[in-house]
Amino acid sequence: MNLIKNDPDYILGIDGGGTKTIARLQRLGTEQQWQVRGGASSLTNDFELALRTCESLIEQLLTLSGARREQISIVIGLAGAGNKDKSDKFTHQLAKDFRCFELCTDAKTSLYGANAGQPVAMISLGTGSVGATLTDNGHSALKGGWGFTIGDEGSGAKLGVLIIQSILAELEANNEIVSSLGKALCHKISAGRDKLIQWSTTAKPIDFASIAPLAFELNDECPTAKAVLAQHVKNVERLITKTRGDLQLPVVLLGGLAEPTKPYLTPSILALLIPPKGNALDGACFLAEQLINKKNKENT
Repeated sequence: MNLIKNDPDYILGIDGGGTKTIARLQRLGTEQQWQVRGGASSLTNDFELALRTCESLIEQLLTLSGARREQISIVIGLAGAGNKDKSDKFTHQLAKDFRCFELCTDAKTSLYGANAGQPVAMISLGTGSVGATLTDNGHSALKGGWGFTIGDEGSGAKLGVLIIQSILAELEANNEIVSSLGKALCHKISAGRDKLIQWSTTAKPIDFASIAPLAFELNDECPTAKAVLAQHVKNVERLITKTRGDLQLPVVLLGGLAEPTKPYLTPSILALLIPPKGNALDGACFLAEQLINKKNKENT
């Protein structure tokens, strides 16, 4: 690959999950940057959609900036990238012509973005959930993040499942929906009690996550919502404790449920938290810059 002398270097970070994808292109050495967003890009939920979404965002950024793939170091952090077969297939289809290319999990990009590449225990609470640690010696490790079917406790999707379970239990006990949470749920998904199970059996993680805000909205007025939210908070605190382990690391919460959940955490957990210095998109850009710096050193 022959670059024109004095060609500018670019870094491109992509953060993709179960609901949205954001991509940012930066020209190194300047303040220039371009950012676009699109729909979902979870490899395990819908591989083809993830590929189309990322391809589209990359093309948009190339058009906006005038940059060429040969100038770009790109790091893509996607939900489901821990699946080797799908990751290899994705990389094979997308990596061509980029100066540097890495596909990794959104947990890794979140980890490096959370404290700007410094030691931290990161907990991501979005449609899914995962914990990760980065230590002084640069070692990283993941906790949880097994996906909706067998994991993701503390996530928006699993909070949605807790809501459904509580309303089904209410139906069994009373033969009708009596709680404010249950009535709000039926209104939200446009389904009465007879279609509740039908909705649940066909719903995807993103659908369950879409009903999660009801627990927060009705917490003060509905005992059922309060109980559901209390279980969600226990799940989050369990993930924080498991992730941090014996490591004396500060904790950063990221993701759409981070701020809504934070006020309900116990004082001992709150004392561990520090404000995030960045997010998964920042982490992807950080890692992309590391890649290109390493490449440049190898070429000197």
